[in-house]
Amino acid sequence: MGDLHSRPPPAPATKFRPPVAVLSLVTRHKLMAVLCAAGRRRLILIYAPSGFGKTTLVEQWRAELSSSGVAVAWLTVDDDDNNVVWFLAHVLEAIRRVHPAVAASLGQVLEERGEEAVRYVLTSLIDEIDEIGTPVTLVIDDWQRVSHSRTTEALRYLIDHGSHHLQFIVNSWSRARLPLSKLRLRDELVEIDCDNLRFDADEAQALLKDIAGLADSDVAALTASTDGWVAALQLARLSLRGDGDASGLLRRMSGDNEVVGELLAENVLNTLEPELLDFLWATSITERTCGELASVLAGVDGGRDVLEDVERRGLFLRRTDDDPPWFRYHQMFAGFLRRRLERDSPDRLKRLHRTASDWFAEHGYLSYAVDHALAAGEATRAVDLVERDRTIGSVNRSRMTTYLGIIDKLPTQLVNSRPRLNLSIAAANILLQRPAAIEAALDRVAGAISKSDLPAEKRADLTLEADVLRAVAQMNADRVEGLAHLVARVISRPKTLRPVLPQATATVAAFAGIYRFDFEAAHRALEWAAPYDEGAAAGYHSCWEGIAARHQLDIPRALRSFRKAFEIGAAVGRESQAARHAGALLGELLYEMGGFAEAADLLEESYRLGPEAGAVDYLVAQYAVSARIKAAQGDRDAAGSRLDAGMTVAQRLGLPRLAAAINHERVRLQLPIAPPEAARLQAVRRVFHGSNGIATIAAELDEASGIRLLSRSRTRDDRDRACRRAGALLAGIDPTARPLAALHARLLLAETLTAAGLAKDAGDHIAAVRALCTQYGLPQLLVDAGLG
Repeated sequence: MGDLHSRPPPAPATKFRPPVAVLSLVTRHKLMAVLCAAGRRRLILIYAPSGFGKTTLVEQWRAELSSSGVAVAWLTVDDDDNNVVWFLAHVLEAIRRVHPAVAASLGQVLEERGEEAVRYVLTSLIDEIDEIGTPVTLVIDDWQRVSHSRTTEALRYLIDHGSHHLQFIVNSWSRARLPLSKLRLRDELVEIDCDNLRFDADEAQALLKDIAGLADSDVAALTASTDGWVAALQLARLSLRGDGDASGLLRRMSGDNEVVGELLAENVLNTLEPELLDFLWATSITERTCGELASVLAGVDGGRDVLEDVERRGLFLRRTDDDPPWFRYHQMFAGFLRRRLERDSPDRLKRLHRTASDWFAEHGYLSYAVDHALAAGEATRAVDLVERDRTIGSVNRSRMTTYLGIIDKLPTQLVNSRPRLNLSIAAANILLQRPAAIEAALDRVAGAISKSDLPAEKRADLTLEADVLRAVAQMNADRVEGLAHLVARVISRPKTLRPVLPQATATVAAFAGIYRFDFEAAHRALEWAAPYDEGAAAGYHSCWEGIAARHQLDIPRALRSFRKAFEIGAAVGRESQAARHAGALLGELLYEMGGFAEAADLLEESYRLGPEAGAVDYLVAQYAVSARIKAAQGDRDAAGSRLDAGMTVAQRLGLPRLAAAINHERVRLQLPIAPPEAARLQAVRRVFHGSNGIATIAAELDEASGIRLLSRSRTRDDRDRACRRAGALLAGIDPTARPLAALHARLLLAETLTAAGLAKDAGDHIAAVRALCTQYGLPQLLVDAGLG
């Protein structure tokens, strides 16, 4: 089986290509003229019930556009596109197939960020197409399959905000869920409905010309009795090729389209050999089919040959890809076949769905395998497929949004009973930074383990994995208490576990070491995990090595580590989560080292993707440091906006250290701060320098904010208080244990003494910090303190 974890739910190329006609088609000259007159209007909507030739018309127009140099992308939607992330991933894939330079990395952003990235991807796609300046037309076929508001809002956004470089042609059964009124007012809409699509007598004559002995009056009568419905005329054509009794056929044709369609379909099927009819029943149950799948479903050899024969006969089967050939029945015809199969052979229908599920699973199409297992009434087997295919380790491959989308298809009760599956759900939600979902999944793991009849050893292993995930979630929540206990059992037996567990344990242990200010313990934890490092894990470990080294003022080691981490992440993709994390940390260090231009680029690249999952160290760089750079560039409004966004994340996720860093940056940049918050920061406090480094650093940042506010006061007493508190803050930090923190505190003291007019007292401190910043290559720290 292919590796499902390295890509979204595999979709056949048929989703991205129009069906290929083997038989000659009737050219719709009048409608082609309408489409030609549409020019680059934003939306062309073609809506009518099934069987009116919508897809065929657009296929003809696509060929015309392509010949004139327009890149025409094609997307046939299905039920999975109700997941907005999957829909946008399919849109990106469709456009990349005709315009590879567009949206090269946006698909990865969607997978890693899920729905949080939707707005970013939409705006980036619009901007990229506009910047390239080449016209792109995106055909969306079968839009009626989509009903979820998030997906319809995404398409509305693209239509509303795109330029004329991006045009949409939408085929649907109705006009629902599209921004028609607004487009109509702006003359940006062209509509073609079923009345426009009906065949006139000349077009019907062109379709029926190969039926010997068919008089013009018979053609006119057929056109009238079918009301120009293209599918009915095609069925009549097939039926007449069998017996040629136009008069008898006309006598039986009365009623609405559905009745006529059922009658004609039955008439056509009655003319087929039993073996071929059986083949049609069997192969109609899947959205698309290929030779191998058709052989398995129908129990015949040479499935491809039979499909090609069905296609040549014009039996509503269209080729949608050539290598390998995939085919798709017309919806109306497939619907008729499925309804009859369900009515006459319900047990066989279930068996066919089971067979289809097996085939899709074997060939790497997990989402389709799950769909057909559920259609077969085998929900337990559907859950088994997902559980066997995906485990806690595979979320490192950054496909968690896809994975959670597939799980959403499964019955909740069955999912809740599977501890392994819920471990995977928790792991995916950790990477998506969803605290409530993480906690709920881990609670389900515990409940499922307690009710299971698994061997004691297996239950212990599952509990161990849950503990590791809880530790990772706690680390991302910036809580250091109890981490050592949660990962202790992994440290004692790493070789008996899958590599992802010692990888995660090393990250947690390094975090715990850093935030009890035992930086060498952090380095030892990462060295311990070196034999298990692979892929993105090596990049994250290098990030933590760099964080520890920076705290120690080992700047060369920190720089090497961050650059190594960034190279590992960039190899996956510049916009991958791993690259953005490393890039933000590297950008922060480069800024402090005076590498302003590169730092600005790295932090801008990280910030523009919006709220991100990850440790607070990364978030501080993403929001606070990037705001400082914006202020240095003269854009104080942007700086304020970034700090506002950072505070929103801090409050949403409950991250006091991030909130303290955001407040400190706001005070440092002299941006407005709420009076109650300013009063809180200026109040007398005592910084507790204990073993909880997170709490200590948050308190130190708040204290530094209060000191800066007091030092700007007009009263001598406040400035004196600022100096005393700055001195106390420095005295409470061991410069041997925490060199970087001590340097920042000494810089603050020198800055505060200078602001208080105590030049003589400040002199020694200024000389000391200048020497240290020069020694460690951190000149920007002096500039930010006003001492450069």
